[in-house]
Amino acid sequence: MSVFDGNWVQSWQSLVNRDNVAKLLGRHFTADVMLEFGEKPYVVSFRDGQITKVQNETGPETTYQLALRAPTATWDKFIQPVPPPMYNDIIAMSHTLHGRLKIEGDVKVMWQNLRALTWALDLMRNVK
Repeated sequence: MSVFDGNWVQSWQSLVNRDNVAKLLGRHFTADVMLEFGEKPYVVSFRDGQITKVQNETGPETTYQLALRAPTATWDKFIQPVPPPMYNDIIAMSHTLHGRLKIEGDVKVMWQNLRALTWALDLMRNVK
């Protein structure tokens, strides 16, 4: 399985959906989030602590509330079991001094659901 391909994302989705903490933290998290791994975008639908849908075909009509865009090399560092400094969370990766991750769209969705979102993203480190 290649990192960040459809099978990898599906494995991550399964991990999130089986995780009790993700269910608890995300019980009010409802949003469509664009995750862009280099040139490969996915729209991930979070609903009540689970990922209910992953859309891997996007186009001009694709809608989402929030986008997290970063080069593949940045995501590769983020998903390491122990990420290097400044790659340990999305805030560190997006800081203006580092700027590897672009956060676009309705950032209020991110701030209101930061614990749920970061927990789900951290589970990427467990995808085999």
